Amino acid sequence: MKILIALLFLSSCSFFIKGSEAPKSAKATYYTINFSDNNWQASKDQRSDYVFVHTDGRILLSNSFCEEFQEGPLDQLAQKTFKTVTDFKESSGEYTTFHNREAYQLVGSGLVDGVKVGLRLLNTRRNNCYFDFVSINPNKDIKSEDDFQNFLKSVVFK
Repeated sequence: MKILIALLFLSSCSFFIKGSEAPKSAKATYYTINFSDNNWQASKDQRSDYVFVHTDGRILLSNSFCEEFQEGPLDQLAQKTFKTVTDFKESSGEYTTFHNREAYQLVGSGLVDGVKVGLRLLNTRRNNCYFDFVSINPNKDIKSEDDFQNFLKSVVFK
């Protein structure tokens, strides 16, 4: 559970925000995630819009920030998201599209709270909101790309 708390912080760009006002979430207003699988369970966390935890410890989550992060390039925002990961090593990073919008996908690994994890992130902007979708895999023997792609397919923008 300790690693879950540490990892949830990863996906949040909120540590870039200065001031006392929290960013507005787009959850339910501009998007929903209808992800269901027998091995994944929805979990509630105040720091993320959606969190799903697999029985083997993997985590899928999403965050949204309306009226924030509209200026910087998506690749730089992706790198900043993983700034707190010790020894972060990028495996790949590329611009792509997601729901007909520019997106950036970053894949890498590093240490979080002393545990080696595989990381995937896809970020995009829509309706004056910034979105990031993250996969955290603490088990190097398990491939998580298919689950991450299914998670992304379950995103519905309104």
